[in-house]
Amino acid sequence: MKKTFFLILIAFIACASKSQNYFETLIPTDDGVFREGKFVVETQDHGFIISCDAQYIYQNDMLVKLSPDGQILKRLVFQIDNKKLKYCKLYRHPDNDNEYLAITTLISGDSSPNYLQKDIALIVFDAELNVLNQTVLDFGDEYVSLSTSNKDMPRFIPNDDGTVTMAAHCKKTDSYCYTFAKFTMEGLLLKKVETDTLSSPSDLLWDTFSKKNSDDGFGMVVFDRNPGESYYIVDSSFNLTRIGALSYLPLKIIMTSQGNIPDTTYYYYGIQGTTEYLNDSVSLVSDKGRFLKHLGGYYGNFHFVAMLSDSLEVENVSVWDAYRDGSNYITNTQSARDKAISVTDDAIFHCGVKGLRDHAHYTGGSIAPSTITVSKFDRNLNLIWRRYISKKDDFFDINVIQATEDGGCIISGIYSSVGNYFDFYAYIHKFDGNGYDDIGDNYANMAKPYYCYPNPAKDYLYIELSPDVKCQSVEIYDLEGRLVETFFETSPETTINISNLDTGVYIMNIKLSDGKEYSEKIVKE
Repeated sequence: MKKTFFLILIAFIACASKSQNYFETLIPTDDGVFREGKFVVETQDHGFIISCDAQYIYQNDMLVKLSPDGQILKRLVFQIDNKKLKYCKLYRHPDNDNEYLAITTLISGDSSPNYLQKDIALIVFDAELNVLNQTVLDFGDEYVSLSTSNKDMPRFIPNDDGTVTMAAHCKKTDSYCYTFAKFTMEGLLLKKVETDTLSSPSDLLWDTFSKKNSDDGFGMVVFDRNPGESYYIVDSSFNLTRIGALSYLPLKIIMTSQGNIPDTTYYYYGIQGTTEYLNDSVSLVSDKGRFLKHLGGYYGNFHFVAMLSDSLEVENVSVWDAYRDGSNYITNTQSARDKAISVTDDAIFHCGVKGLRDHAHYTGGSIAPSTITVSKFDRNLNLIWRRYISKKDDFFDINVIQATEDGGCIISGIYSSVGNYFDFYAYIHKFDGNGYDDIGDNYANMAKPYYCYPNPAKDYLYIELSPDVKCQSVEIYDLEGRLVETFFETSPETTINISNLDTGVYIMNIKLSDGKEYSEKIVKE
């Protein structure tokens, strides 16, 4: 009996330790090629394999193996037939538990105008990044590129029967087309269909997502010439059916009034969204949304996750990050570039970046301080928790969020100092099931369960609390350490009146009811 209890206790401790699996890892360049974190696959030992996307399409991508606590164990950069690898997807192998599948395109050429990209490689490797098998599928000399821009890579969907479906917007020697293909993991091409329905170089493939039903069809989000971002259904024979436009799709309308003047706020879908199916009839979409507040003409951006039916009817939506003070309505926000949503049996994870001007961040002109937002919802879009990550004036962009087996999530992207942007790192951040990344007494670098804006502020500060925490008090100190204001508030949305403070710099201290405290610098204009 004692032995049984001891074994149960050991198992409980192991599970408890596993639930506290979190880390932050920066992967610097070691060969002069700057890369950012992209696709993630969790290994059987609960470590991770990360693909690191090179800055330019003609440069070689890299695989990195991380331990469960985020230590870099191995890097792998190699070529196939003297061609560079661009990773498009990472999966666990469907037939072998401790093997993993990478699908890549192969690049030849050493400059953007002169590269060729007409081959697909399927690479099988183990958890230590040892390559076990590789197969190359050549799409033919008439193809110049299987993608039409640096970041517009082909999309791949693993099917239940062990085959892989590809969708790509391609450049040929004398035209553009969409190419759909189905092939085995051994590289046997089963079907290939080309369509010039979308044939302009400005047509871009934003996203594809598998639809789990019997006909192996899938959804596809593309940016076509008219009317913009649109949603298509592609059946198993690769016939396209356009469902409708996503650009400026009304997500939510709020009717209020001030005096005799109606005040209507419209929340719109943005562009370049990411998608994932929730079930056979409902998809999840997320992107940089846009809103227009008619009274006063205020407009701006926000984060959202919406549930859409196959006919693009909005069944539910969660909207946040929409600034409330008129002078700051115009702000910047982006969802994660490649995969902003990850769905499990009981949760929906979402990731975005506040303050990010755009995803085309390879020039200093688009770089600005930014804040990561990570959210966890239930499958009805009720918010469970939200966390914010920022570091002084540093820059983040996020490519992918992926749920993990311990109930948490992992994000990958890019990190740099705004002042020294061209020295950047692949950024990896793992959160536990409660959205945290530190359990010590010092919470200064912890993912925060609140967001405070604007900063600098003139009259009011707004504090938005995650629903899993309660605020006990907010204290404001001057730089001499003197307490100048105290506010007692437990509301999820707290408004702090600082209009009576002198212009200058202060320290705000937020005390939560669970004993945690957070401090940050604020500027009173």
